[in-house]
Amino acid sequence: MSILDSPEENVCVVLTGHGGRTVTLPPEELDARVARLLREAGPVDTGGTPDSLELSPSAEYGSVWWAHNPADWRGPQARSGLLAARAAGGRPVRYAVGHAGHSQFAVDRAHPLDGRLLGAKLDALNRLPPELLSGDGEQPRVITATAPSCEQFFSLDPQQAEHLYYLLYAPLGQVEVPPDPWGLDTSAYERERLSATCRWVRETLGGTGFTVVEPGACEGALTAPLRETGLTVIPTEPHDEFRRRLSGRLGPAGITADTVEELAEKRHLPADAYLLAEIFYYLEDISVVDGLPTDLLLVTSSPEFIESSVRPWFSGPGKGKWRPDGQRTLVPPRMDFLVDGVAYQRKRGSVGLVYRRI
Repeated sequence: MSILDSPEENVCVVLTGHGGRTVTLPPEELDARVARLLREAGPVDTGGTPDSLELSPSAEYGSVWWAHNPADWRGPQARSGLLAARAAGGRPVRYAVGHAGHSQFAVDRAHPLDGRLLGAKLDALNRLPPELLSGDGEQPRVITATAPSCEQFFSLDPQQAEHLYYLLYAPLGQVEVPPDPWGLDTSAYERERLSATCRWVRETLGGTGFTVVEPGACEGALTAPLRETGLTVIPTEPHDEFRRRLSGRLGPAGITADTVEELAEKRHLPADAYLLAEIFYYLEDISVVDGLPTDLLLVTSSPEFIESSVRPWFSGPGKGKWRPDGQRTLVPPRMDFLVDGVAYQRKRGSVGLVYRRI
């Protein structure tokens, strides 16, 4: 609403749910702009996900662009923010913070709405089709949960926008994998977590003459330092791009594409221990670990996930096959950037658990 109340400049608005269409609002007063925007928006198009934006005729002439956060938890909004980053061609883009879960952003514009602007905002929302304000048990399509009275905006370059979108929507495969997407090689928090994990693995095994299989090794940020301790570490990585980067870092010898499920089914990589580092989130059925060809599981995960999922399974369905044999806090929770200088959140910390087959 605050962007619409800038009558001196063109505003290019990316319309979420309209097949990638944009509309440019010319300089005019707030009431006229709101009415024009509501007319232009019209019924929501449910015909699919666009691959590019359909630029309005006047979008080339000095418009300031407005778009949703590429990390918005509402998929269509995030997609519109991604497309805006690709189409803007160097023009300024103002991203609304929106509904972005646990992340916070380095806001460079904040606009508290006075009574007049807030009234205009609520009136405009109430003129939309009711289904856009109804969450149907989920987040409403148009507004965040609170329809805030202070609107916040931040800036991104195109690479940062792609990075943010990837972190939330990687399974959709709509963006290339950014370099070191989780900051495993650059974040001080992640480096501390990996160093603590290496020390814990080495101390738990008690020597160097051991073989460890590391499923989901990603780019090898943990594999490489583990090998430097003298352990024989066999990484597996099912994601093609991560496996390519892993091979570039470690050499291709011995790297496979096996998932945890495939390792349990094939049983072709027996080892002194299996290191399941931060991958329990991705297992559909924890009982798959019963089939792994090892008598020792080294598990790391966040304290919350340990208590909600990992420990209940090992003390319940897995109790007759595995016994606990140690626990260590590897790193406590910490505030950390997701995208340097732009987006940050509380990282949950990591706990290491040792389980031995009975």
